Amino acid sequence: MAITYNLAIREMETAPVEGGLENVVKLIHWMYVGEDGDYIGDAHGAVEMGEASSDSFTAFDDLTEEQVVAWVESMINLEKIQSDIAARIELQKNPPTIVKSNPWDGEEKP
Repeated sequence: MAITYNLAIREMETAPVEGGLENVVKLIHWMYVGEDGDYIGDAHGAVEMGEASSDSFTAFDDLTEEQVVAWVESMINLEKIQSDIAARIELQKNPPTIVKSNPWDGEEKP
């Protein structure tokens, strides 16, 4: 099964006023999730936004999920993040070690 990935915006930190603009996004917290059947891996982080420009400013209430996701995707290394998540999922599928109970205890740990 192929891993499906999804980038979610968790929250955004804003400056109440900056350069005459209101509610300027300064920091975007994100989470990237990969799913392969019953196996899930994730990564999370935050990206810092640069100085706001009145030429390209979008009012906070007018921001769309697609717009903010595009900002984040342009600032993070998606290939590296997907590779890390895929490696975590592979470890879940094929763990290098397994915890076992002592043979004299009679039952294995789940």
